[in-house]
Amino acid sequence: MTAEASHPTIAAGDHKAYMEYALEKARLSPPAPTKFCVGAVLVDADKNEILSTGYSMELPGDRPGDPGNTHAEQCCFIKVAERHNIPEDRLGEVLPKNTVLYTTMEPCNERLSGNRTCVDRILSLKDAVKVVYVGIKEPETFIGQNLGRKKLEDGGVIVEHVEELPKGCRVTSIERHGISFWANTNRLDVELADGTPLSFFIKVLSGETGKNMVHGEYESMKAIYTVSPEFAPKPIAWGSFTNTPDTHFFLCEYREMMNEMPDPHKFAARLAALHQGSVSPTCRFGFHVTTYSGNLPQTNEWEDSWEVFFTKNMRWALDCEIAAKGYDAEFDELVPALFDKVIPRLLRPLETEGRFVKPSLVHGDLWYANSGIDLETNEPLIFDACCFYAHNEYEFGQWRPVCNRFGPEYLAAYHSYVQISAPEEDYDGRLDLYKL
Repeated sequence: MTAEASHPTIAAGDHKAYMEYALEKARLSPPAPTKFCVGAVLVDADKNEILSTGYSMELPGDRPGDPGNTHAEQCCFIKVAERHNIPEDRLGEVLPKNTVLYTTMEPCNERLSGNRTCVDRILSLKDAVKVVYVGIKEPETFIGQNLGRKKLEDGGVIVEHVEELPKGCRVTSIERHGISFWANTNRLDVELADGTPLSFFIKVLSGETGKNMVHGEYESMKAIYTVSPEFAPKPIAWGSFTNTPDTHFFLCEYREMMNEMPDPHKFAARLAALHQGSVSPTCRFGFHVTTYSGNLPQTNEWEDSWEVFFTKNMRWALDCEIAAKGYDAEFDELVPALFDKVIPRLLRPLETEGRFVKPSLVHGDLWYANSGIDLETNEPLIFDACCFYAHNEYEFGQWRPVCNRFGPEYLAAYHSYVQISAPEEDYDGRLDLYKL
């Protein structure tokens, strides 16, 4: 069998490296609100040879009997079949008998499109594909609970999860690090198989809310790191502990930081690059998962209009406040004024008379305690994000209270890179609104 060309050289058994290659493929998948961006790599384990790669929607989905979009695993199989000029249902005749599949997400066990599931495709090839390595379990966004792993294992296919920590490492110490109102935060020191020391930051929470919080933080930091890798610690994983499944974690690289305010122009340059360099995958306002400002969930459903998105978020925050502290009689006057007069007056002009708002990735909770200076590079960093795609000026609502340390010099530095949105005369009013 002739393998595809131009693949990296990966050591035999280096499952993490193969998974990282699958992640590279996943990044090629065109984003859409109705699918996940998944990558896959098919390997002849005996020869340590990459047979094919694939990513979601890489190939057209108009094949006979396959009315839906092509999934990453399916693309891998199609490429090998086409190379041998055979239909996919005869693929088992040509696959090596020790074929391994790496996929960034648990294979699907149900398709809304009517297409054949990836689990069924793999099971039809189980005489060849005996092991599947997965990166993460499929989120319950579209189907609900995915029983793909169970079905594969029941069918005789081994499913392995690629561990978050480096293979062969040994934990040497765990020390409390940082301050959080909602979580236990620690520095995790390990020793690699070759004796090299390495450190990670781990945040631990419990319960269903804790699980959603670490998931939201991971997706937020991943989004920031993808656009501006120099501006944030690299996120590594989120998940639940095997022995205590109601305890959940967020894991990222450890960066020693100085607890000082960053240089205004350095910080502003990186923040402007994040806002300007980010692209909403749906071209709308929102985010693909729920994120949490502190312990408050944000309603991140996609919206075409910034005014509509902000209004929904504000109503949600107000409802949460009333549920926690009770209704105040002053709301009878203040709430209608806010939603019927203030928000339309300040936000609607952004999107009328030919003006529009670019959905920019914002940190979401950028007060001074969520920033620092890297001790090694002396460059600014941000962390503890609760991202969504928003009007870029939303970021500065956190900078309005007098107790905040991001003073006017930071705003001035930022606007030396990014101009104030029109109409400029509403700028101060918009920031006061975003402060709420």
